[in-house]
Amino acid sequence: MANVLEQIDAQVAEILAGWNLYTTVIVLVLAAFVAYPLISFAEPDTHPLLLARQARPAPVRNQGESAVYRSLETPHGYPLRAGLSVKDDDAPRWSAGRDGDLRDVWRAFAKGSPEGARGKIMTVFGKDSVDEHEITQINKEINIIGGTLSSAGRKRVAIYMPNCVEYLSALFGE
Repeated sequence: MANVLEQIDAQVAEILAGWNLYTTVIVLVLAAFVAYPLISFAEPDTHPLLLARQARPAPVRNQGESAVYRSLETPHGYPLRAGLSVKDDDAPRWSAGRDGDLRDVWRAFAKGSPEGARGKIMTVFGKDSVDEHEITQINKEINIIGGTLSSAGRKRVAIYMPNCVEYLSALFGE
């Protein structure tokens, strides 16, 4: 083992004995060539696998920027769709739907999926406990808050609450 270390030491000493200005320049150029891609590497805004079946990249982009992604439903050259495109139950199937607002988001959540599955709203208290809230009860609270605010003629309301179910009630009740 000592013999191997002495051979390595002799080779390093031989390399350093021939070191001059040209060697320094070459080593600095090689180090910059290796370090530049590591320093200037920029990840794309969205991972390509996440967008594989959701969107299409624009064929033209600016240098140094990520491509603009658009939905497969609205190809490039067509205007973007605005609003939620909410279709009422009695609306014809071919209708475009209306813009909708936050109330339509809550109604869709409260109604559930066509298969009958409904989401859950839970409050987690650290490691202590988890409370599941009834959607019908939250819906009643939303209607009460919304009715009170509309009867008072309020257009804007400030809400300061932590992340809790009461915040949802107040938010959707506006």
